[in-house]
Amino acid sequence: MNNVPLVDERYLNVRGEEIYVKILGHGEPLVFLHGGPGGEHRYFLPHLEPLSEHYQLVFYDQRGCGNSKESSNKESYTMEEEVETLEGLRSKFGITKLNLIGESWGSMLALLYGCKYPDKVNKIFLTAAVGLKADDYLSFGSELENRLTSEEKVKINELVTALNKGEVDVKEIFKIIDKYYVYNHEALNWKTPTKSNADVNKHLGQDIIQNYDLTDKIHLLRDIPILIAQGEHDIKRPEKLKEGLCDYITQAQLAVISECGHWSVVEKPNELMKIIKEFFK
Repeated sequence: MNNVPLVDERYLNVRGEEIYVKILGHGEPLVFLHGGPGGEHRYFLPHLEPLSEHYQLVFYDQRGCGNSKESSNKESYTMEEEVETLEGLRSKFGITKLNLIGESWGSMLALLYGCKYPDKVNKIFLTAAVGLKADDYLSFGSELENRLTSEEKVKINELVTALNKGEVDVKEIFKIIDKYYVYNHEALNWKTPTKSNADVNKHLGQDIIQNYDLTDKIHLLRDIPILIAQGEHDIKRPEKLKEGLCDYITQAQLAVISECGHWSVVEKPNELMKIIKEFFK
């Protein structure tokens, strides 16, 4: 992918926070919202870089994540702040209406933004989607836990205790659970190494559990085309996602990617890009 044109790479001051932005290619902008909470933009790369032949790809690291500067106020890692950061970026780039591609937690952020700024959104594309309510977010965790062995559950409990004491890095937990995010275990070798901010994961996760519920706001999304591409073997399986999301947002279309887990970007990038191009053409 060495021929991918790097258009821009810089920090932007958005509402007092230093946000890292990377732009590849030319054309109509697609803005990518990474997962986590606490992940970073490199998860999408190099898997989706070929899209830069047709679109301008706008990647950024959310507040405190990846290359973006950590906030001095950890309590400010909230859904509302992430929505306003995205709106600030839209304004700085002068994009009238956003084309959003949200992955995992990023799918929730895309819907949150769409509900608050529906007139600022052109289309929303979701993959590895979670749902509309805190219960959907919690059930993702419980469904993941159901896949663990008893020994793995014990080990993770030990690691969580150590993590809270600052004795281990969160990546030790991922070493155990990563294999459950893919259908083909060989895909574990394809993921670009990324880092995760435990503070963002903790505080933003708490806000999601306490406050995430869009069921009374879905009417605000009615004029926005929405497409979801979900792995057949995602932790949040397509049939569950249909109940928790598509049955509420009736215009949302669901495409199922066969032999694919939660990491659709990593595991089935060609299929995913084909669906993306068809949706945004």
